[in-house]
Amino acid sequence: MNFLVINGSPRTLGNTDKLLNEFLSAIPKENKVKQFNVYELAPVACNACGYCKASDGCSKKDLENFFGYYAEADAIIIATPVYNFTVPAPLKALFDRFQRFYEAKHRRGAQSVFPKPKKAVLIVTSGGDGRVGYEIIKRQAENVLKNADTKISASMLACETDTRPLSSNDLEKARSLVRYI
Repeated sequence: MNFLVINGSPRTLGNTDKLLNEFLSAIPKENKVKQFNVYELAPVACNACGYCKASDGCSKKDLENFFGYYAEADAIIIATPVYNFTVPAPLKALFDRFQRFYEAKHRRGAQSVFPKPKKAVLIVTSGGDGRVGYEIIKRQAENVLKNADTKISASMLACETDTRPLSSNDLEKARSLVRYI
């Protein structure tokens, strides 16, 4: 199986990384895992240029490598902190670049954009309560991913991490999400 991991956190070894690493530790070693950190990927923002309304792809070529891996993936893992009730700006820029798949399906009539459907797991962390942000992020990710033939099969929220360390239950829940792929 091919896993594509999208890490939306700027903090190396922060809570999002810890949960993501727990999840990854539960993946059997024979699988392939390709990771992208959106802060390093630095996607150019969509500017509604109209290219994808008429043609496959995007006028901006910075994500061609990423979308090549996405096409080959069986499972997508998105790990992100909550920033102001949504995802950090680079992850939002990446989500906006999925507009190419919306246009393919809704404007150009493509039945699917990838040869095989994909499952996804969403891991969300929040320093505070986070429940509202989690629901917003989950809904946003569901809508972005459905046009890319991807369905979220499991998700989790670890919250209040500004006032408590991640618990053993948080870590176990992250590991257990592998069974939904």
